[in-house]
Amino acid sequence: MNTPLRPEICIRHYAQARCVGELRGSRGDLGGGRWEAGLSVHGVRAGVEEWAIEARVAEGTAIACAAGVCVTIAHWSREQFLLLPGVIYAGNRFESRKVGYPPKGQVEDCRLDVATHIADIPRLEIGEGDSRIQLLAGALAVPAVAAFDPVTRTAWIVLAPANAGPFELGFDFRENDARTVAELRITAPGVREQRYRAMDTAAESPDRAADFAAGEAVGFRLEVHRFPCAEIQGLFDRLFELRPAVAPEPGPPTDFREGFALVEGHYNREFWWEEAGLYRTGFVSAWSNNPYQTGWCGGIIAEYALLAGGARGITRERCLRHLGHALTAGIAPSGLFFGKYADDAWRSDCFFDEGAMAWRQPLTLTRRQGDALLYALRAFAVLEQAGDDPVPTEWVAGARRVAETLVAIWDRFGQFGQWLHQFTGAVVVGNSASGAIIPAALCAAERRFGGGEFLRVALAAAGDYYERFTRCGVTTGGPADALQCPDSESSYALVESYVELHEATGDALWLARAGEAARQFATWVMAYDYRFPADSLFGRLGIRTTGAVIANAQNGHAAPGICTHSGLGLVKLSRATGDPRYAELAQAIAGVLAQCISTAARPMVAKDGQVLPPGWINERINTTDWDDNLGGVFHGPCWCEVSLLLSVAELPESLLPADATQARLCAALAILQ
Repeated sequence: MNTPLRPEICIRHYAQARCVGELRGSRGDLGGGRWEAGLSVHGVRAGVEEWAIEARVAEGTAIACAAGVCVTIAHWSREQFLLLPGVIYAGNRFESRKVGYPPKGQVEDCRLDVATHIADIPRLEIGEGDSRIQLLAGALAVPAVAAFDPVTRTAWIVLAPANAGPFELGFDFRENDARTVAELRITAPGVREQRYRAMDTAAESPDRAADFAAGEAVGFRLEVHRFPCAEIQGLFDRLFELRPAVAPEPGPPTDFREGFALVEGHYNREFWWEEAGLYRTGFVSAWSNNPYQTGWCGGIIAEYALLAGGARGITRERCLRHLGHALTAGIAPSGLFFGKYADDAWRSDCFFDEGAMAWRQPLTLTRRQGDALLYALRAFAVLEQAGDDPVPTEWVAGARRVAETLVAIWDRFGQFGQWLHQFTGAVVVGNSASGAIIPAALCAAERRFGGGEFLRVALAAAGDYYERFTRCGVTTGGPADALQCPDSESSYALVESYVELHEATGDALWLARAGEAARQFATWVMAYDYRFPADSLFGRLGIRTTGAVIANAQNGHAAPGICTHSGLGLVKLSRATGDPRYAELAQAIAGVLAQCISTAARPMVAKDGQVLPPGWINERINTTDWDDNLGGVFHGPCWCEVSLLLSVAELPESLLPADATQARLCAALAILQ
């Protein structure tokens, strides 16, 4: 494969984080030392090479230097699909804007055909100007850089280690002004001249190069793949095959039994809201009046998980009370679930006070409707399986009303968009995969209510999502707090929806599409154990990151669990295809959850010194310094607790050896089918 990648040794000298000198080639003086370096290329098999890089100081002491490889990529173009797993999808070459957190939309976004828009996050520029991405290995789910060329139908992947000795590698990708040539530098140590810090790609960099005495060296090996590639999916498929190359040995089995009980106790102790008759999803903060929100981070999802996990007594009573409130008063006249409950009333969405929104409209995030509907219908099945009193007819009527409203929205607009008008159901902001879970919810509605209309729209919507998002390799709109940047949440939701459609129709097409979506989602899941600073919280606790899920391209952290699912779709996909890798991915994800729960014996302590009470799980697995808290957490519970409850309730014994039983799995699958 004659993909134009031209590597050469590159040694750089820095003044603080600014490069002030560069040496190309095998010998020369830089930084006060005389360097001798080598780059050897070995063929491994057809289309695969190993590049071995080593740079050694022969004489003197080289001050503030980093060494590695510079790869010139000839015949580059804007049309090429650049992928850095977990951060960069299609180069993140979208319209960007300088905004604070949480980023809020603008009046001009209120269109069905709005262009994909992002905050100031790592990206290649859509317009003129310097176009450069600088990241350390910890930002990546897999330490790799990859690209697909739609003109030549070829692709390449450069697979790297995360570290070289004591140094974390750096990845620096830069285009020329004409966007016809690009350069990729991979160096140790990684030194970003500017770093990404929470909505700002031009923050001051704390990185510093290293000093090398005579005789000291730095080196690493890269695995380079070049191959024919008919579509973008081929790039994701090859990366999925390569995950084991960087994966560590599995850790010991994790105990979920205590975790479920701790989270249940925390929900009853701190989250039950007697006056509202609801379990909270969080606490009010400086930036969000958000004690309860529908879907996305919890709500009905948690009540289903508690019931399906076997909660009894007061927990069960409260879950039923919660469901009764959410499925009656919690539905707006439009037939949509309200976005939140606050100040003693049901309201539109959680991040945006109606009077403060740029568009002055009461909106609700599209995905909330699918999340709440899907898990409400699953909760009905759990209650009926238990043989207790029938599910109240007004609850069932509420769920059916939401499902019928979604059908009407599709028939009117031909999409579900990202933001819906809370009181009319109109699509206000379009063009996203926020509703990626809705086809799964409509499949569940079809099973319960029949009639064919729910399945009709599920098929049409999923087909649209496949063509506009899965085939393009980018999904957007899952979280409410990240505009339309690429994200893992919408990516995983498509796995669930495609699997549900396969079960509903028996059509192998949907099984194939579920596999494609799963292999794309896998690029958001960390495939290696990040080396935390020894004095950080996670360093002291020995947290392993294989299986942590990077949230999105904006919020530069991984998290324990999928927001907000168990990974059951991956297990079902594994069983249907006979491919164990999908279930292994779900197992790795579940394993991280159990590590991150705060317990009395092993408390999580926030950066400000506050101790997280037992049963709390914080969402932050910070493998970058995007919020100046590398290896630490803030003081707060999060949606990850719901993911743990779901994992215990839905995943099989082989994935949760200390708790869930095969009988429970069979019962759960029977309920869901």
